[in-house]
Amino acid sequence: MPDAQRQVFLQNLVSGTAAHLSLAPGIKVCKQQAGQQPGLALHVAREVLQPGQLQWVLERRFEHATLYDGCFIYLDAQHALVIWHALPAVPGTLDKVLSRMLSLANLSALDTPSNR
Repeated sequence: MPDAQRQVFLQNLVSGTAAHLSLAPGIKVCKQQAGQQPGLALHVAREVLQPGQLQWVLERRFEHATLYDGCFIYLDAQHALVIWHALPAVPGTLDKVLSRMLSLANLSALDTPSNR
């Protein structure tokens, strides 16, 4: 994804504006509340999930617990894989959080070149 498009998305997210960014067909990032906690959610639609991807993501999350601390993994009502992370207290770290989420989902190819 282009750096400029990603930066606009992250700025909207921090400012509280509704934010949504399509990374590829069936893969998006958006602002999502978990109770009263605002967060960032990476959605991978059921149709584009790779065989074994959910199991791989869960294993990786717990094998590298400190690296992916704060990432919560679940399937939503449409059976999409969702990786959620609370918005960090320091807005400047949001870019790194998104990169870690993409790495966890084995989608680093969708990350910006400057963050790889």
